[in-house]
Amino acid sequence: MLEIFENILQHRKVIHALALRELKSRYAGTLGGTFWMIFHPIAIITVFYFVFAVGFKATAPGNAPFILWFVTGLIVWFYFNDTLLAVTGTVMNNAHLVKKTIFPTEVLPLVQIGAGLITHLVFLGLTIAMLAFYQIPFAPGRLLVVYFMLCTTVLLLGMGWLLAALQVFYRDISQSMTIIMNLLFWMTPIVWAQNLIPAAYRDLLALNPVYYLVEGYRDLLIYPQPVLPTLTGTLVFWTEAGLLLLLGSTVFQRLKPEFADML
Repeated sequence: MLEIFENILQHRKVIHALALRELKSRYAGTLGGTFWMIFHPIAIITVFYFVFAVGFKATAPGNAPFILWFVTGLIVWFYFNDTLLAVTGTVMNNAHLVKKTIFPTEVLPLVQIGAGLITHLVFLGLTIAMLAFYQIPFAPGRLLVVYFMLCTTVLLLGMGWLLAALQVFYRDISQSMTIIMNLLFWMTPIVWAQNLIPAAYRDLLALNPVYYLVEGYRDLLIYPQPVLPTLTGTLVFWTEAGLLLLLGSTVFQRLKPEFADML
């Protein structure tokens, strides 16, 4: 793992350049260009809002505006879901780089994470503008949202290394990821509140690392006073994220010598 992080630091400029190129290439040749980065998620938010807030009369816990409660959870999901799906195929989609023995393939997942983080920052800026519109007062504790961005990035890195490496050998992974991520979306309280499930089962939510991230953003941003994460939830999350980071880096390094032959 130390060797991997040394390579990351050594090639940080390459990661930055490739991340920007990746972001531009997603919208190359379109009339809207990078504006589609904003239009598409806004359309999804609008549909969900009218279905749940207008149609089902859903309300947010703690008397928070439903739109803020919903958007703060959804921007986390966009970052996690879109980036993880992109990272899963990053080795397969960059065979020309993988076959170059001097290129450190372990930085490829970070390229997708970097591109996803740029998009996430754009949406976080729009969310902050919404908070100002709803007159949510600023508090220094809200700056801890950077901590949850770090948490999301670490989780993505561990899962990304693992899935990107396995995808080279098991091509079905990318096909199953859409189904798995759809299930995870509905298992995470993004469009529904956790108080809708029986109290006896709520502790199971702590086992879902995305729940920790979604609730972390909400607790820090949408209430009059920021709510800090619980010690138990933090320990559970970092145990899972740390194990995934160790597993992902180990599997990636073990399988890395075989990538060129499989591609």
